[in-house]
Amino acid sequence: MDEEPGESRQKPPAHPPRRQKVHRLGMALFIAYVAMYVGFMGLVLVWPSALSWRPVAGVNLAILSGLGLIVAAIVLAVVFMLAGTTEDDHAV
Repeated sequence: MDEEPGESRQKPPAHPPRRQKVHRLGMALFIAYVAMYVGFMGLVLVWPSALSWRPVAGVNLAILSGLGLIVAAIVLAVVFMLAGTTEDDHAV
C-alpha cells in the first residue's frame, strides 16, 4: 500500500475484453449446437419415418445424425478450447 497522496487505485474491468470475446464465442457455439439439436428433434417430430432411411453403408439416418451431433459437439468444444487459449495460459 505504498500509494502517493492523490493517487487512486483503479479497479480492473469486471470482464476484460478478451474474456468478453471468448464468452461471446462460447455463446455463439452453444446456440449453433442448440440449432443443430433442435433440427434433429424437429425431424424426429415431423418426419420420423425419414430416420429409417439408410443413406450410407446400410446405417440409418437416426444413427448418422446422432453420431453427427456427437462429433459436432466435440468439434465445437475444440474450437472453443483453441480460441480461448492464449500463450500466457501455457506459461508456467
